[in-house]
Amino acid sequence: MGLWRKRGAGGACAACLLAASLSLAACAAPGQTEGQPPESLGPSPAEQGGAPAEPVPDQALLATLMGDADLASRLVSAAEADEDVRWIATHPDALGADGASTQRKLLSLAATEPAAVPFVRGFPERYPAEAGVPGDGPEAGQVPHLYQWDERWGYTVYGGAAFASTGCCPTALCMVYQGLTGKGDLTPYDMGLRAQEGGFVTEGGGTDAAFMVQQAPSLGLACTELYANAENLRAALSAGQVVVANMAPGDFTETGHYVVAVGLDADGQVVVNDPFSAERSARAWPVETVAGQAIAFHAFALA
Repeated sequence: MGLWRKRGAGGACAACLLAASLSLAACAAPGQTEGQPPESLGPSPAEQGGAPAEPVPDQALLATLMGDADLASRLVSAAEADEDVRWIATHPDALGADGASTQRKLLSLAATEPAAVPFVRGFPERYPAEAGVPGDGPEAGQVPHLYQWDERWGYTVYGGAAFASTGCCPTALCMVYQGLTGKGDLTPYDMGLRAQEGGFVTEGGGTDAAFMVQQAPSLGLACTELYANAENLRAALSAGQVVVANMAPGDFTETGHYVVAVGLDADGQVVVNDPFSAERSARAWPVETVAGQAIAFHAFALA
């Protein structure tokens, strides 16, 4: 009471107290006693130190980097269900250290090849690797399906870029070698070393087809160069040979690529082991399609 007397405004302050009391009653939360201070709403997310919202893939940027709006859309869709793909789609710059071509191929892998996603996710930390590691070897009587982006050799450097991007020819020849000889002592990485040491790597990181011809005798193989037509491809496969097809731009590549034709199915279509794509390898191809898009064929048999 002494405090109010000192201010000399007892009557006025009583009115203020009444107004304040009414105000507290008006602002009280349901179930809150009149005059009781409102319960705290708790600290804000920022005060709690909560994690910021996850980044969202920039589909327009991805379409530019990938050169394909449909592939970018597939990548964004895949990112919705896979944490690694989401990281890839929101950190495309992390894949750009090896240049735009490799970056585009890595993003394409993440969009279309689920088995390659762990490889792509590990690329920023693991590339470049100094050497490859041994493979498992082939199953008897089968041409193994090997991929240039396999983690055992895909992070090494071939032709000035990642083997995963440029190593289709060494990988194709390794499939032929392992399938025909049954040996697993040489990997795609080993074939790549042979190509580099022999001077068969072309400008831009490709591989001269002469590499396969030159290497065949040392691998215990006979190699026959064939014109790329449907008759030659069908005849070679019917005879039990394994054919490496040097492909021009088309269904298999935008620039150039080597795939392995391992045989004909019951419908007479070509069974293909594509060293870059499980998706393209999962279907059979008309002989005329493969022959029509190829530059040349190299048919292999045991020497």
